[in-house]
Amino acid sequence: MRRPALLTAALAALALVGGCTIGGSEPDPAASSAPAPASSTASASASPSASATAAPDGPVVLALGDSLAAGYQPGGSERRDTAYPALAAARVSQGGTELGVENLACSGETTGTLLEGGRCDYAEGSQLAQAEAFLRERGSDVRMVTLDIGGNDLLRCAARLQVDAACAEQGVRTVAKNLPTIVERLRAAAGPDVPVLVLGYYNPWLAASYLGTGEAQLDAAKTAYSGLDAAIEKATKAAGARYVGLDAAFAFDDESPTTFNGREVPTNVAQVCTLTYICTAFDVHLTDEGAAVVGRVVADAARKAGVS
Repeated sequence: MRRPALLTAALAALALVGGCTIGGSEPDPAASSAPAPASSTASASASPSASATAAPDGPVVLALGDSLAAGYQPGGSERRDTAYPALAAARVSQGGTELGVENLACSGETTGTLLEGGRCDYAEGSQLAQAEAFLRERGSDVRMVTLDIGGNDLLRCAARLQVDAACAEQGVRTVAKNLPTIVERLRAAAGPDVPVLVLGYYNPWLAASYLGTGEAQLDAAKTAYSGLDAAIEKATKAAGARYVGLDAAFAFDDESPTTFNGREVPTNVAQVCTLTYICTAFDVHLTDEGAAVVGRVVADAARKAGVS
């Protein structure tokens, strides 16, 4: 692959979970026509191939978020059946009641569109309003709510092979403004007995040393990641929800030497290269192994919250 294309793909990781690529900040066509979430009440008009399916009967996990929760894969497909919410529900089910999943996630969603709509089609107008309606209708069946959101608020800050630090700071401020409202409304709709788990993000910038290009330019992105995660944790805890960090699962602080694809790299680099496609397909979304790891982290957090 030509060096500029490599750097463009690496910079696309600033979107973290957008289902988009960047090269002048144009979205990938497969992502821009993302289908409506599979839901008993979500509209099916987001794309010709979209179809709504009935929510499972009985106890369920209500999953919200962006393309991480939707199971986005390189090339534009979504595999919700093997995305981390489904895997987390399956792990929790092993110890008790079998849990279904109502997955409302929308690839490319930002904190703003999750609040107001405009990315995917929902009967209630937005993903958050759809979740509130589901909780009103099926609240007694919901065992936990999961959410990942915020990465796409930084998407526009990576373009023309540069990361705009000022833009990234504004993106973090947007998350800090919108996320408290999102989590507070979910917390209120779910009621006091249903855990609301909000995920932090992994740091794909650790792969810069393996990719061998753009390290200096990516300093701003590393700062943005740290600010994003801090904003998510603060908003989550302030609303009485549970923050679920991913730094340990991604060995964020482990710089001991190991190998990846025959090259010696720090363990944290090998981990992000293994759990995402960043070092193989230049895409930051989770591999099957990555989805399984995040699913395990969410399941462990759910058990600690009393879900069984």
